[in-house]
Amino acid sequence: MQKKVERISNRLAELVSGWDGIEAIVLGEAAEIAVLDPYFNINLDVYHNGSMLPANDRKDQLGNPLAFDSALVYPEDRFLEEELPVRIRYQETVRFDLLLKRIDEQLWVFHESGTYPFYRIKHGQVLHQKSKWLDESKKKLSSLGDHFWNVIREATKSAISYHLNDVHAAVYRNDNLFYLLALSGFLRNVCSFLCALNEVFEPSGRMLYEKIKTLGKVPEEFNGRFESLLRDDPELPPGRKREIAALLAKSIMSIR
Repeated sequence: MQKKVERISNRLAELVSGWDGIEAIVLGEAAEIAVLDPYFNINLDVYHNGSMLPANDRKDQLGNPLAFDSALVYPEDRFLEEELPVRIRYQETVRFDLLLKRIDEQLWVFHESGTYPFYRIKHGQVLHQKSKWLDESKKKLSSLGDHFWNVIREATKSAISYHLNDVHAAVYRNDNLFYLLALSGFLRNVCSFLCALNEVFEPSGRMLYEKIKTLGKVPEEFNGRFESLLRDDPELPPGRKREIAALLAKSIMSIR
């Protein structure tokens, strides 16, 4: 990690760790990318107990950074620090604990948001932790049972079939917008299935392509078909991609 990025990350972590109820602060892998890469950002996950400071108070505590913007639905602050983009996400520990409890009780339901929240907490660089909560959470994430991965595989298989039907319909209707939406959903669930097949958590969408290329277990002829669906090529019009998607789906459905 570049020294400037490390310095900014540690300084922000030191500021935020002084707020009430802060349990842990984790730095995401996007900070490891070269700063000129459009995928770069200093992304901090802040895990806290109880309520979080209001956005205006957080802005003041952070030193009134430039271009400060705060999301309301999912608490998140975005701003510039020494001209570098920063994103701070605030996560309630009680919600994460409940998620792990539901997994343990085999009541967890897979959603298309994927397993990225688990990836962040397991693979992020720890900048601050108040207790053993973070270590215990990581330990639980490292020992998830077969039921967890089976739920994802079965849910994504169903979603793959659903989106493939939409791809077929969009091609027949010559509906370019819905075709792109359906193909996107298809590819998203293919990636989720493959990560579950290999029992690994999904990284962010920006890092997903690189992760998929490293997976050991993939369907037969997967690489060629996957790359064909990603290519923008006159020789691969929607009708042809529909056929390739159908072949890819068939190879996935045959995996037990």
